[in-house]
Amino acid sequence: MLSIPMTDAQFAAATIRLRSNGIELNGPSGTLVKDGITGKYTHANGLLTLEIIDKPAFFPLSLIEGRLQAYFEQSIAAGNGS
Repeated sequence: MLSIPMTDAQFAAATIRLRSNGIELNGPSGTLVKDGITGKYTHANGLLTLEIIDKPAFFPLSLIEGRLQAYFEQSIAAGNGS
């Protein structure tokens, strides 16, 4: 499970960025799906929590979580720079 500190503004920016890549975050909690990977997320009290609940067998969970972590950190950095 990932836990990433993220303000409301950073979450909003990440939502827009994810949408441009085909991933929809609808509201402060829900489910995201892409390429056979499904995760549950919640954004509350300045923290984004994300848990992968389904994935193709050939994708290691550590790889998926690592890429998501990097993606959200890049979104945060991009948001802070603007």
